[in-house]
Amino acid sequence: MDIFLTDCGLDSKEFWIVVRLYLFASIPLILSIYYLLIVKKFSKSVFIILLSSFLIAVFGWELWLTYGLAGGLPVDLRRSAALSCAIPINLNWVLNSLGDVLVVWIGLFLVKLAYKNNDSPFVKWKWGAFFIFLSWFIVQNIYIEAFFYDLQIGSNGDLSWAPLQPLGSWFNPVLFKIAGNPITLQAQTSWIIMTPVVYFIAIFFKSKYNDI
Repeated sequence: MDIFLTDCGLDSKEFWIVVRLYLFASIPLILSIYYLLIVKKFSKSVFIILLSSFLIAVFGWELWLTYGLAGGLPVDLRRSAALSCAIPINLNWVLNSLGDVLVVWIGLFLVKLAYKNNDSPFVKWKWGAFFIFLSWFIVQNIYIEAFFYDLQIGSNGDLSWAPLQPLGSWFNPVLFKIAGNPITLQAQTSWIIMTPVVYFIAIFFKSKYNDI
């Protein structure tokens, strides 16, 4: 990763943002290749849930936020030239969407772990499983907003409207602050909406393939 420091002029904080983003984006690809090609045993339900999550993230908010498609600024205008060099705009939405897949994959693992000695939480709706998903999705997203993308989220009004961020920047109150960084409603709505969507998809494909 030293190439980014020499060619793009990243400072130390930007360097570690780049390292973590590429790492988080790589893990779902590496695990998928491992299960599909090496172990040759990958739950069809999990694969479809993850693929669906990738597509929902892409079209639900990542494309909109990257290119500023509806009233916001494109990501290149919300961050330093060094970050834009290390994370090209046309790759930004792909990397972030793969990171979102990792978040969903961990959520599935946490729910399965919590119910390992009980009936499957994917046969029918269980509020306990729903709140595990919701808690994980919100906690990780608060961390991302406060410590990961605080350099490129921008001020209120810079982020585009998106299908899974339906209030856009028109109604985007600051909920609270962490280390001086605001946690806003707009940034959280995508994962709040994503929670029941992911859970319903998991229940549907559990009933279809019964392998989760």
